[in-house]
Amino acid sequence: MRPLTTGALTSAVLTFVTALALRAADATVAVAAVAVAVILLSWYAQLGSDDDTSTLDTTNPAVATTLAVVGRREWGTILPCYAAHVVGAVVGGFGALALDSRLPEPLAYDASGLVAAGVGGAVVGLIGAWATLAVDGGGPIAVSAAPVAIAGALPLGLLGTFSPAVVLGLATAELLPWSAAGCAAAAALVTSAVGAWVASVLVPSTEPE
Repeated sequence: MRPLTTGALTSAVLTFVTALALRAADATVAVAAVAVAVILLSWYAQLGSDDDTSTLDTTNPAVATTLAVVGRREWGTILPCYAAHVVGAVVGGFGALALDSRLPEPLAYDASGLVAAGVGGAVVGLIGAWATLAVDGGGPIAVSAAPVAIAGALPLGLLGTFSPAVVLGLATAELLPWSAAGCAAAAALVTSAVGAWVASVLVPSTEPE
């Protein structure tokens, strides 16, 4: 139960931070703020990892999918994990929406195109898989922000594509159309699995049998 609660809280925080970041003075500040939040939460999440299991799955559903594909988390609890992240993100989205009238106008962007959402989500998912495996393998924790940097190069409303849950939370906060959010989330989730599978084929496990 604790990993699910942590996952829900993490997605709630990341959704809220991303929603506020989209109202920053400029896009660079917005991307930097989200990247810092992701790095800090990823650092906290990986503290519980060991040689058999990774706890990075509490950061977002795409990370959980990547880790499941390479055997670093169980598939049996993947659906509750997804649900916890989505619930947390929706709560974070409603929290941001409740403050809407007190916040500056969001930065101007056009993120309604389904093609941009789908392709962007796919690319971010692939990069996210690589970043997850790199961090889980002992790489610099700052690498966890790589998907955020890539997402920041998309139409700014798609900044949340680094996490399928967060992008749905942004739709809840009325910062992104539901159609685009769903397309981006699905693409990121699928390619996070594909990226992990490709990595496992190209770099097979060296553990003795």
